Amino acid sequence: MKKLIALALIALLAVSLLAVSASAEELNWAYAGLALNNGNVGTIWYAKDYFAIEGIVNPVTAVPYTEEEIAAIVNGAVADAEGYRFDVPAGALLGMSVAESDVVFWYDAENAALITSHADPLTLNENGAFVTADGVQVAAPIAE
Repeated sequence: MKKLIALALIALLAVSLLAVSASAEELNWAYAGLALNNGNVGTIWYAKDYFAIEGIVNPVTAVPYTEEEIAAIVNGAVADAEGYRFDVPAGALLGMSVAESDVVFWYDAENAALITSHADPLTLNENGAFVTADGVQVAAPIAE
């Protein structure tokens, strides 16, 4: 009887661990790809879905990520891993933290593309919008 109870407890523990692992994989995480700390922008965060895009470029080297680099980033997304966060809203592709702050604004694919492809220098305003020097809004964050 004691063996049966022990086996039942082990089975319950195994099922619990599988459930925790599955839910961790489903989390939308982000990787701190570049600590910019320039102007109002602190760190640029790249969400999980960003790493599924073909031909993405490492912002530090300006060279496309290798498959091995992407695998290392994706496989490194585990609880308490340094350089990752797990509070990313659904649909976010890119995040920008406010310099010297814990505030992060998140952008969907459309707005992330507007930020990264804009020819003029942009500034992050207090509402998380990226604006030109003339104050024209180019991209807006995901509404919370």
